[in-house]
Amino acid sequence: MNETNNVRTGEVEIDVRKLLLAYLRRWWIFVLCVVPLACLALLYTVKFVTPTYSASVTMYVNNIRSDQDIQYISNTNLTTAQMLVDTYARIVTSRTVLNAVIEKENLDCTYNQLVNMIITSQVGETAIFRVTVIHPDPEKAAEYANAIAHSAPAEIEAFVEGSSTKVLDTAQVPTSIYSPNYRRAFGFGALAGFVLALIIITAMFFMDVKIRTEQDLAAISTLPVIGQIPDFTQEQRSGKGGSRRRESK
Repeated sequence: MNETNNVRTGEVEIDVRKLLLAYLRRWWIFVLCVVPLACLALLYTVKFVTPTYSASVTMYVNNIRSDQDIQYISNTNLTTAQMLVDTYARIVTSRTVLNAVIEKENLDCTYNQLVNMIITSQVGETAIFRVTVIHPDPEKAAEYANAIAHSAPAEIEAFVEGSSTKVLDTAQVPTSIYSPNYRRAFGFGALAGFVLALIIITAMFFMDVKIRTEQDLAAISTLPVIGQIPDFTQEQRSGKGGSRRRESK
């Protein structure tokens, strides 16, 4: 009997210690669930998920136009530039800017295809933002990122008056996979197997209604326990052991 039933109130109390012992006794269920699901998740990721590569360019937001001649940059200019980073990052992914980039650079993709490849992010709390292109072909990823870096600043300057954008770093052809993460896939599979094992063992625990001890019987009935059936198996074993010892003497 794996749960305590309060007959008077009708409440059910779970014996946590017995539940934990059930998990320990059935450790092999965890092995049978965790290992296969983790391996299946990894195999599925390797066989059916197309790997992608990322190439990035970084741009600096300037609160002055590129054709202006200044002697120094004030703190006010830097603060304003930091505030404009998010605006610039959104302008880069606009339909007008990306269509101009596609036309000028003769890219073999549409706006919808290109915008779905792009991720923009601010670099820390600076006036620098990063444009990342994710593509299954590493050379295409670098090509599209550099195309944006080459043509987008002029388009942005045409929209935002009194400011400009300069390219700090161009994209290099990536050599490592951006996605998928094989370790993460293996870990997710192992976690799913662990949860499945918990569900199976917990269900087996609550479905087990065998009465094994006097406490189990008292938990489901208010009638007193007037006797117990002795375990003759242990006595027979001890008796056989004693007779063997006597014979050996």
